[in-house]
Amino acid sequence: MIIYVLDGGFNKIGFPIDNYISCIWRTSFYDVGDCELYLAADKATLSLLRTGAYLIRDQDMNIDNGVWYENVMDIESIKVESNEESGDHIIVTGKDLKTILKQRVILNDNIMTGTLPQVVLEVFNKNFINPANPNRKISVIDIIFESSDHHEHIVVDKELHDNAGEWILEQCKMYQCGIIPSVNTQKSARPGIIDFFVKKARENKSVVFNNEYINISSSSYQRNTENKKNVAIVAGDEIEGVQIIETVNDDITGISRYETYISSSISADDYLKNDDIVDKETTYRSSLEHEGKNALQETKIEETFECNIESYGQYQLGKDFFLGDKVTVIDKYGIKAQAVITEIIDTHDETGRTIIPQFDDFEVI
Repeated sequence: MIIYVLDGGFNKIGFPIDNYISCIWRTSFYDVGDCELYLAADKATLSLLRTGAYLIRDQDMNIDNGVWYENVMDIESIKVESNEESGDHIIVTGKDLKTILKQRVILNDNIMTGTLPQVVLEVFNKNFINPANPNRKISVIDIIFESSDHHEHIVVDKELHDNAGEWILEQCKMYQCGIIPSVNTQKSARPGIIDFFVKKARENKSVVFNNEYINISSSSYQRNTENKKNVAIVAGDEIEGVQIIETVNDDITGISRYETYISSSISADDYLKNDDIVDKETTYRSSLEHEGKNALQETKIEETFECNIESYGQYQLGKDFFLGDKVTVIDKYGIKAQAVITEIIDTHDETGRTIIPQFDDFEVI
């Protein structure tokens, strides 16, 4: 695998880097990915890295015949370590382009309501593309929902969040949508250079990771129900003397019901006094419901499944399975589940290549 250094306009500069000691590239479906490059130090390489802005692997430069670059990493840190015994080394760390979304806070002055794409696009437009303050504008990015199959109704209250990137990633994750940043190398084709593609987790029934298929070299499974809550009772303000209470997942009954109580900080007056909202009480209730769903995301059963995939087994990364695929995983003890590949840690070092997918959104079969 070869690493290239890119300038601020995503053009290759200098020479390719292929003499690294180790390279760790962690791509993430829901969160911001990162990388670490460890290599022997020399003046030419250090000068190149200090001049460049981004790193990219050769395997990520050939998307759609080279029209797109994916998994580009923004160089965040360059460290030089000198040691008489082991020699001098450069350690480079970076984060993927989703980190750009965290450069803005949400400054909207009104309540927004609609489907996931409608609200996310409004937040994006008002804080990145066409903000009231032109100094906040980032003209080289765009966000695109690849599917129109989004019917979730959400409400955004300006006081519930501040960082735009964290909020966008959180909303997408709630509905099993990930963001894949891609650099458009055909700069004349569109005004945006970086496109953030919002993709739903893709069903991939043909891929089964299983010890019996000899495509798993090791695995680790953990289930933790200590903080489990599956019903949220959200208490809001009073309207005409009656307190508004919304219950999320109220159909769960008996001993299977785990409740959490939330005293909402959302003000009903913001809705009742807003002439742009037609059905004020319904919209306020939807906001409370959305707050409850957010809270349940933090208290759900924690299930993790990690496994080392045989790098040259029957399934190949980038050919048979991809980040964001929903696949079947079976460990040596017969625990079987469908899970979304939310992260892929791709490591190259002196021992060879190791691919470690990490899974989330478990549905035990």
